[in-house]
Amino acid sequence: MKYQSVRTAAKSMFRVGLFSIDQALSSLSNLAASIAAAHILSAGDFGAFGIVFATYLLVVLSARAVTGEVLLLADAGRANANGAINLVVAAVVGLGAGMILLGVAALLRGPVGVGLVPLAVGMVGLTVQDTIRYIGFATRRIELALVTDALWLAFIVLGFFFVSDSRSSLGEVTTIWVGSGVAAAFCTLPLLRTARPRWSAIAAWLCEQKNAMRNLLFDRGLVSVSQQSIIYVVALFIGLEGNAAYRGAQIVMAPINVLSVGLVTAVVPYLVRVWGRRPATLKKEAIRIAAISGFGLLGLTQLVANMPDWLGRAILAESWTYGQPVLHVMAMIIPLQAVNFTAANAMRAMGRTGAALAVRFVSVPMTLLAVVAAAYWGDIGAVIWAQVGTTAAAMLLWWSAFSRTYRHDCPPSANKADAAEQPELNADLS
Repeated sequence: MKYQSVRTAAKSMFRVGLFSIDQALSSLSNLAASIAAAHILSAGDFGAFGIVFATYLLVVLSARAVTGEVLLLADAGRANANGAINLVVAAVVGLGAGMILLGVAALLRGPVGVGLVPLAVGMVGLTVQDTIRYIGFATRRIELALVTDALWLAFIVLGFFFVSDSRSSLGEVTTIWVGSGVAAAFCTLPLLRTARPRWSAIAAWLCEQKNAMRNLLFDRGLVSVSQQSIIYVVALFIGLEGNAAYRGAQIVMAPINVLSVGLVTAVVPYLVRVWGRRPATLKKEAIRIAAISGFGLLGLTQLVANMPDWLGRAILAESWTYGQPVLHVMAMIIPLQAVNFTAANAMRAMGRTGAALAVRFVSVPMTLLAVVAAAYWGDIGAVIWAQVGTTAAAMLLWWSAFSRTYRHDCPPSANKADAAEQPELNADLS
């Protein structure tokens, strides 16, 4: 039994490592495209590329909320059976979004409209590509995510290798980035080995999951508002130098954020299995995961915050002057968020997405009000301290809500489970 526990723990660590590697590959694709755009395009066109990229994130995260994240809440068998359905849903979302973006591009003048056209045309492929990744996560076939993200990165590198002329337009740069993602999706589709779903099965799945889809969509929308609005508030009240400091610190912390997202994503299927098989241990497991991820990420972010000056300047160039003074404060945000997301994921594993959404309705306005006040009366340091403080306060909200939900939903008989069964629970990680 001891050998089995060690073996399953090793397999668990390996699987989490694969999650993190895939998150790194996905981020590298976007980073490579952004770096290439910064070197090829003028400052104005690069700013327009940033708007195009933000639009991509908005659509893909919305599609993910009603497809991939719903799959993560199902067991591996159900996720595998319904993977094709979610591909269809993702394609429909991408098609609808693409049509809207084409209309917006036709109305806009200037580089933003030019950049939106390739995105609109390829939006279907990009939503499908992201859903393929999450099918891999949910079914424990992480190789699907690794293959599609590795292909996207490879196609981007090849594309910009042959098109490195500084005279290239925003439309060409966006086409390479979007086209690489679409090509990666179509190259990976045969690996899924799924049959075309019937419309009746699609309708049944949508009816069954409509509450989870709605709650997750609202939740992701609130998160996006909270994250993006801070940048706009800083630019409005403090100015571009404050924005440079905030964005610079975010870019330096990006690798740790990628690791954090990978860990958060990796534990969702595990928490679902814990709740389904040993519900009495869910709270203990959630606390253990929160402690390990929180303290581990804090050590890593502090390590990054103390990087040598020459390395920071190599990454951020002139923006390092603005970002470096606030790095140590920014370093506290990612660990706190990881602890909060653990409680949120535990509630979602219990099927209580509504309870998680209720906390978000309180925490997001609290964060925005604090940030606006800090930006109006203070400086960029005050803004980041406000974000740290509200994230810490939100920790109390998240864990209080999880504790109440757990006490209410955990079967009384489950609390009498024998602690000797814990090795069997550990085997579920594999």
